[in-house]
Amino acid sequence: MSKIKISMSQINTTVGSLDSNTKKIIEKIKKAKKENSNVICFPELSIPGYPPEDLVLSDLFIKNNIQALNTIKKHTKNIIAIVGFIDKDINGIYNSAAILNNGNIIEIYRKTKLPNYGVFDEKRYFNSGSKVVVIQKNNIKIGISICEDIWDDYEICKLQSNYGCNLLININGSPYDIDKKQTRIKHLSSVSKNCNAHLVYLNLVGGQDELIFDGSSLVFNNLGNIIYSLPSFEEKDGIIDLDLDLNFNEPNKTLITNLKKYNLSVKEIDFQYMNTKERNRVLDITKINEIEDVYKALVLGTRDYLIKNKFNKCLVSLSGGIDSAVVTAIAAKAVGSKNIVTVNLPSRYSSDHSITDSEKLCKNLGIKLINLPIEDAHKSMEDSLNFIFKNTKKNVAEENLQARIRGNIIMTISNKFSLLVLSTGNKSEIATGYATLYGDMAGGFSVLKDVPKTMVYKLANYINKVSDNYTIPINIINKPPSAELKPDQVDQDKLPEYEILDKIIELYVEKKQNIKEIMSNKILRKKISNDEILDIIQMIDRNEYKRRQSPPGVKITPLAFGKDRRYPIASELKYTYTKFIYYDK
Repeated sequence: MSKIKISMSQINTTVGSLDSNTKKIIEKIKKAKKENSNVICFPELSIPGYPPEDLVLSDLFIKNNIQALNTIKKHTKNIIAIVGFIDKDINGIYNSAAILNNGNIIEIYRKTKLPNYGVFDEKRYFNSGSKVVVIQKNNIKIGISICEDIWDDYEICKLQSNYGCNLLININGSPYDIDKKQTRIKHLSSVSKNCNAHLVYLNLVGGQDELIFDGSSLVFNNLGNIIYSLPSFEEKDGIIDLDLDLNFNEPNKTLITNLKKYNLSVKEIDFQYMNTKERNRVLDITKINEIEDVYKALVLGTRDYLIKNKFNKCLVSLSGGIDSAVVTAIAAKAVGSKNIVTVNLPSRYSSDHSITDSEKLCKNLGIKLINLPIEDAHKSMEDSLNFIFKNTKKNVAEENLQARIRGNIIMTISNKFSLLVLSTGNKSEIATGYATLYGDMAGGFSVLKDVPKTMVYKLANYINKVSDNYTIPINIINKPPSAELKPDQVDQDKLPEYEILDKIIELYVEKKQNIKEIMSNKILRKKISNDEILDIIQMIDRNEYKRRQSPPGVKITPLAFGKDRRYPIASELKYTYTKFIYYDK
């Protein structure tokens, strides 16, 4: 058995903030040295932050990030630090991990597998690496890899295993979605077991625009069992002492063949480690609470968006409905009630309970509610438009005028007091266009943008469950949802029940099923006609132009609108193709 002590630094970085990220990394290295750790590892691209996107196209930014690495290396006496950064040579730019020790850059590993799907477009920026890096100390061989290298067929890890590695360290910037944690556990367990090696999986934590990185870092033994973990959705350091079974052998024929196949070379480095006492910690993290995770992701995403964009306070327009209530509760948890301004903007069609429910919510949260009726502005706008609308039939233009008046007021208050407006639309509404452009869609950040309406109700009940009292008034949860833009209006006047609507959105958007597959779904066939399904799908497609103009929001599903789904605005598909599939015999 051979012993090694590893510090795992699950940090929250800020994209582009080379100075603050560097200071944080140095602080963590100093802390790990005091703990007598042999190795400390940091997440993917921890110096520039992840994902840096087009910052990578700046030569100066890359130069400064390398200079930051040179600053960090000075603090690595008697410890090995694995730090993510952007590397560059005459052939291109690389997503890289530097192995630092005793003030030197001992070796650089360059990411080999570059993801180019969903929210990822790394091939736009980076070249693939061509070297397998292995750190060796006596009978311990450590294989270094970055994020995508460990997915799919994990060729890099297999090569390292063939080379005799009994420990794999994989640094990550892996975004959260509701399926990801279970997928990771299953896959990483297979990797460690099949490679017959302990596996340290270190992930980034924090919000970056629409992405949430949940941390949830893990350590597996060579049997594929979780032996250590770090919490989800919070910045945390961890230390684990490992006693590793010997797995040492010389490079075998399979390795040589695979190296030639993938045009890779191996780099070995010898280090001397201090002996440490084993202190493994086993945590049961396989019992995943989906709604709790979604709630924490939304809180973290909202908090980091405000902080990283230098906002001190936010503004929410309360309607008395469940969406704005959930957004307000999330914001209160994220930044504190004292940093939230709420405004109620009742119209002539607003019910009494819209006002009283909003007041009760704010009382429960300790937030002052500002009441600004819009009747005067509404009447004035109607009078101004009378000569243009004369002799026409009323339609949604008159209804949406109220929403646009509210949007104008909210954005003006935001402008005056430098408040970030949190818009309150959910995924179901944004998918079907059941939202008013420049009205209730106005804002700086859309907390529920990727949260289906049925999940909004689950969140409301979860918030009440974990609060000391019923934070969200029961009447808000129980009453039929309504935009209240005309008398006796409810959402189901134009939309099917949300359970049905959300199922169609899930199948069409997230699972990418075609219309025939959706129409053959056993659950839907009992509750909705094929023509109604077709209408909903066409609503989703033709409202892409609205979604392109909506604020960014937290991604929590496997496929969110935006970077995940880039549907053309001008396209015959949304008018003809769905009908063609439907009527094709």
